[in-house]
Amino acid sequence: MLDREVYRSLEKIVGTENITEEPGILDTYAYQWCTEVEKALRGEEPSRFGNRPEAVVLPCCTSEVQAIMKVCNQFGIKSKAHSTGFGVWGAVSGPGVIQIDLRRMNKIIEINEKNMYAVIEPYVTNAQLQSELIKRGLNHHMQGAGPQTSPLASHTSMVGPGFTSASTGFSGRNVLAVEWVLPTGEILRLGSLNSSEEWFSGDGPGPSLRGVMRGFMGAYGGLGVFTKSAIKLYPWPGAREWKVSGVIPNYDFEIPALWKMYVLNFPDWDSFENAYYRIGEAEVSMMAMASSQEGLATMFSNTREQTIEKILSELMTKTQRYFIVLVTAHTEREFKYRTKLVEEIIRETGGEDLVEAGVVKPPSISYAEGVRNMLGSHAFRFTSCFQSTHGGMDTISMAINIAKVNVPIKRKYIEKELIGDDRGEGMWITFYEQGHFAHMEMPTIYDPTDPESCRGYADYSMECNEADIEHSLGIPFFIVGDRMHDLFGPHCGNYQNWLRKIKEAFDPNGVSDSDHYISSKK
Repeated sequence: MLDREVYRSLEKIVGTENITEEPGILDTYAYQWCTEVEKALRGEEPSRFGNRPEAVVLPCCTSEVQAIMKVCNQFGIKSKAHSTGFGVWGAVSGPGVIQIDLRRMNKIIEINEKNMYAVIEPYVTNAQLQSELIKRGLNHHMQGAGPQTSPLASHTSMVGPGFTSASTGFSGRNVLAVEWVLPTGEILRLGSLNSSEEWFSGDGPGPSLRGVMRGFMGAYGGLGVFTKSAIKLYPWPGAREWKVSGVIPNYDFEIPALWKMYVLNFPDWDSFENAYYRIGEAEVSMMAMASSQEGLATMFSNTREQTIEKILSELMTKTQRYFIVLVTAHTEREFKYRTKLVEEIIRETGGEDLVEAGVVKPPSISYAEGVRNMLGSHAFRFTSCFQSTHGGMDTISMAINIAKVNVPIKRKYIEKELIGDDRGEGMWITFYEQGHFAHMEMPTIYDPTDPESCRGYADYSMECNEADIEHSLGIPFFIVGDRMHDLFGPHCGNYQNWLRKIKEAFDPNGVSDSDHYISSKK
């Protein structure tokens, strides 16, 4: 429980109705996806329940966030901000930490159609923003966490791939000007916002701080609170309203006339790689990503039973190395050109379109789920849980190499019956910005209710981390906290020393909970 003087100071800022210490409410913040794996990695008993915050406060604006951070500095307490709160990374790491819930800051401040950017607050969701954008013929990069999550959180603070990354890139590449409440309570405005009231650029005048703000994967809430952000927009090649019918889970989507989905199958990795590079260079795809046969069955099914039927049917015998391509266009001429180019690449690389061959038929709703980044949610179907290893970003060739290295590691834990059996092939490869760079991660199912499965996944993930170091495969997604940075840093120019200097400079009193970032201690 908070000291009463601290509680009253916070209550004065946000009002009586927007602060609580009620245990039942605090537990809802402590119950988070992947907490059981983090506990297993620390040698603790796996459990979905993590740490209760000391209190939860709900500010409504930047000035209230600023005032909360000043109280934290005054009384020496820690805070952790989150918006839509997807996973353990948004939760507090231990006792003595308050949770700053930003759900009251949920406004789309501006949609600038001419300059193609949107300015949003932390609790604006991807679904909320995209629904407004398509009315204007625009779209944004939506991270794979899904339409119910915050694009501001991903763009400023955490990871950032998505199913449309082939055309919309990575979250860190789409963030423009930002309003940032530092751990000290100062407000820092980055990019064009620093010298004007405009949001169009994340850089200048002068040196950019975007690398300090988020770098590769973000600070996971360990460097203060982001209260507003501008993000880049893209042209939307479809109708200006969603045309969906049916009842969950059997929705139907009216596929736009100038959209076509391919499932391109190849006999081996070499032909797959050649075609993947060619599709990227042709710049014809809104979506281009690869998975396993099990992944394909999961993405194109609405129930567990349908998934199993698809896996046991022709998918296992006829699918080898495949990737999905969604071609979209704004005009009939553009559509004919793009589809003709894809079909020429198929012919020249020795591939086959499994849709044309009748092996698989993407449900109409899969088109909508792809551009709304809902396909990843299908991975929760079997055990209500999964997590990914690897995730280094480099070339398409590097992504394929990671997949090859991982298969024998994963099979070892499958044979022990600790993780889901996908033959070791379960993966997700996507390229960004039409093949300019790529990444591969290995989504893996485990049972969050079985301590042995949780510990098995934790051991598997650590072995994957060691493989990344041994084979120089890049830094994975979920490298968080002192232990992981100290493991990878010496192999990567001792970057952990610079991270600690940044943490010390921006948070001298250590008030931003940095368990998923890095501490300033030497």
